[in-house]
Amino acid sequence: MLTTEPRVESEARVLPSLKPRPRPARYGAGWSFALFGIDLLGAAGAVYAAELISHEKLDVLASIPGALQTVAFGVLCWILLFERIGMYRRSFSTSARDDVYASLAASGLSMLPALALFSIDPSLGPVRHTLLLALLLAALGVSLMRYVAYAVRARVNPSTVRRIAIVGSPERVKAVPGDLSLLASDHVVRIPIESFDEDISEAIRNGEIADISWLKIARERNCDELIVTEALPSGMMPEFLRYTESHGIKVAFAPMRIRPHACDFTVRRDGGLALLYPRSLTICTPGADAARRVFDLSLTIPALVLLAPILGAIALAVYLDSGAPVLYRQTRTGRRGKTFEILKFRTMRVDAESDSGPVWARTGESRTTRVGRVLRRTSLDELPQLFNVLRGDMSLVGPRPERPFYVEQFRKMLPRYDERHLVRPGITGWSHIHMKRNVDTSAIAERLSYDLFYLEHWSIFMDILILCKTAAEFLFHSAA
Repeated sequence: MLTTEPRVESEARVLPSLKPRPRPARYGAGWSFALFGIDLLGAAGAVYAAELISHEKLDVLASIPGALQTVAFGVLCWILLFERIGMYRRSFSTSARDDVYASLAASGLSMLPALALFSIDPSLGPVRHTLLLALLLAALGVSLMRYVAYAVRARVNPSTVRRIAIVGSPERVKAVPGDLSLLASDHVVRIPIESFDEDISEAIRNGEIADISWLKIARERNCDELIVTEALPSGMMPEFLRYTESHGIKVAFAPMRIRPHACDFTVRRDGGLALLYPRSLTICTPGADAARRVFDLSLTIPALVLLAPILGAIALAVYLDSGAPVLYRQTRTGRRGKTFEILKFRTMRVDAESDSGPVWARTGESRTTRVGRVLRRTSLDELPQLFNVLRGDMSLVGPRPERPFYVEQFRKMLPRYDERHLVRPGITGWSHIHMKRNVDTSAIAERLSYDLFYLEHWSIFMDILILCKTAAEFLFHSAA
């Protein structure tokens, strides 16, 4: 028998956490193949629609030398890029609408090689406009089909509720849930053990893994995951795993002294040792930094040229409404903690903080001007930050920069707050598209959660996805 009976504390609610919800959804093989078929169906529908609109049949490609090979290569590039982006492996979407944004962003990126091929190959001249129309419609068709698939799957097969048992010393068991990515529907069973090593030793002496009290509790509560905060004897592992796997319980160990703060880990076996190798987050590598800079400049320079008339009109409106200065400069904390002057169109009175000092901006500010209210509601006041991106102070996508006055407060409240400064701050970001633009200081922990999620899962595609959703929210004024 065990020397002490473990206490069981069950929770149906999520504990306060620095991890954002939702966690990425990993696709199984069956759903990956289903999505591939759905995408092909959407693309086939696009080809049919393009033929109807243009009154031309694409079967003439068979009679044009080399045309079929060019089209096949372009389609293959699309499929391969779609797969490499991860559209058949995982999803960050929280709704069917989010899946549309993801599909449109992925399609826009993946269709570029096909678009270039179809535009420059002279043999495709007779049907070029039909092919280009089919490409555009395919991006829309794939997104529409994915929207329907997501909605149907969510209704027929809602998200599986995780039932997680956490076992170990009381203080560690108490700390673990706050660091997990949990949904509101997940169920956590905490099983604190005062004498973990003695309990394991007795189970080994008796030779009965099934007699371990906390393992019985995990089974009785129908837990599908078991997180152990202590180390188990290596000789016990084979039998322990046979038992848990036969009962459908996935086991994980949580070494509480090792946290993946601003780094990733890989585990490798070296002889009789399991070695944990830390490495920098992908977004912190020199290659990623260069890629983000090229991405920023390739979009910012054309945007400044195209938006020049709008920038001029807004500047004139601000001046006529409340005089000079048109631009508002404010010190913000950027990459590696260095400060810079952020640029915005002025939306408040010139003397807004002359008596009060720094004040946290909120929705419905009484200090805003008439034009300022419109600019803040539409986020057009942020457009001058494109010049910050051009100068290298900011990126298009990243954690939103804060004023040094508040940074000092937040870093005392949140130990991981400075990790936001590992990269250039952004005009928009992962937290920006999941939360309102103006939030209370009590929501800073949640905003940090989204910022850390972005750092840990970054890819160029994720930046494109964020920009697509930001553009959609700008059109519907939903982020103000």
